Amino acid sequence: MKHKLLFSLIGAIVIFAWQFLSYAMPNFHKSATAYTPAQDSILNMLEKQGLSEGMYYLGQPDPSLSKAEQQSSMEAYEGKPWAVINYHKESSMDMTMPMIRGIMVCFVLSFLLFWLFLQQKSPTLMNRVLLSLAVGMIGFLFTPYTNFIWYKEPDIFAHFADAIVPWLILGFIGHKMAQMQAKHARG
Repeated sequence: MKHKLLFSLIGAIVIFAWQFLSYAMPNFHKSATAYTPAQDSILNMLEKQGLSEGMYYLGQPDPSLSKAEQQSSMEAYEGKPWAVINYHKESSMDMTMPMIRGIMVCFVLSFLLFWLFLQQKSPTLMNRVLLSLAVGMIGFLFTPYTNFIWYKEPDIFAHFADAIVPWLILGFIGHKMAQMQAKHARG
C-alpha cells in the first residue's frame, strides 16, 4: 500500500505541475481565454439581461417551439454568428479550494493508474507507458476532442499535449514504482 500511496502522491504532483504549466505559464491554453477590448460592454449587457449563472449556446432555436418551428429557426441560423457563453455573476480570485480539489483529483487519477498497472499480465515498461498513454487519450477523446467537434474550442492542441506529456511521465515513474512494489512483495 505504501508504494500505491507514494506513486499517487508523485503522480498528483506531476499532473498538477503539468496543469500549472499548461494553463498558467507558458499557458498553452491561452487561445481559449483570449482578451477582447469589448469585454466590459459585453459583460454589462449580459448583466442587464438578468441572465442566470450557467452555460449558454447562442444561435439555437427556442426549445419551446414545435419541431417544425425549430427546424425553420435552425435554417435561419445557418451561416450566422454563434457563441458559447459560460456566465457567472461574480468573479472570485480565491484559488484555495480549486487547488485543493485539483490536487485531490490528481491523486485519485494517479492511484487509479497505478492500480491499472498492477492488473497487467505483461508488466513491461512499454506496456505500462502505452497503458498510461491510453488513459490520457481516453480522457482527451471523451471530453476535449468531443467538445471540439461541436464547439470548435481553440485550445484543442493544448488538450492533446495534456493527454500525452504527463501520462508519458507517469508511465515511466509508475513502471519503476510497480517494480519496487513487486520486489518488496516477493522479499
